[in-house]
Amino acid sequence: MNTSQHFGPRIIMFICGIACMTFGIALSCKADLGTSPISSVPLVLSMCTPFSVGIITIIMNFAFIAVQPLLLRAFYWRELIGQVILTVPFGYSIDLFMWVLQDVNPETQLEKWAACLISIAVLAFGVFLEVRAKIFFAAGEGLVNVLTFISRKNFSLIKNGFDITLVVISVIISLLEFSTLRGVGLGTIAAAVLVGRMIYLYEKYLHFFDRWKVKA
Repeated sequence: MNTSQHFGPRIIMFICGIACMTFGIALSCKADLGTSPISSVPLVLSMCTPFSVGIITIIMNFAFIAVQPLLLRAFYWRELIGQVILTVPFGYSIDLFMWVLQDVNPETQLEKWAACLISIAVLAFGVFLEVRAKIFFAAGEGLVNVLTFISRKNFSLIKNGFDITLVVISVIISLLEFSTLRGVGLGTIAAAVLVGRMIYLYEKYLHFFDRWKVKA
């Protein structure tokens, strides 16, 4: 996956993608309509444990990494090591952006939905850049990529299914711990449906980034 083709622009795309992803996750938390699916489980668990969203994200991502070779029945060390290296700064970056956005507190429904929809667009763009860069994947997208390879389905379609699965798990944890929904809401459902569709639109229309596409 990681070749020398257009490496400079691709590493910039990768860094920008990770920054967009973690910013989008933090903004979705601040929207207070339910966070993005990829962070729904960490957010709910952060409400009933002493750990932050970022720390729980790190733990969850290590679990995603461990599952991938089991599904593939093979070890792709370069990709897995890349995900391991990325996991810790990825989690702490979420907590960093949560701190940066500490004074952002949308009050009206219009403001909350505006923040929610912006977070969806930014998160999807981050995933698009990360995948297009082909350096290595964050653990969540790495697992989605493995599932895409196994199922031979479209990445954005598998991303939708993956996100919906995380939402269901979050709902179950929330109901078991609080007997009500916390950290999961209409914004989570919107993100579960729209992130994958937004990635599809970026893939379809943002041909500007094709100039740095890695050739087989």
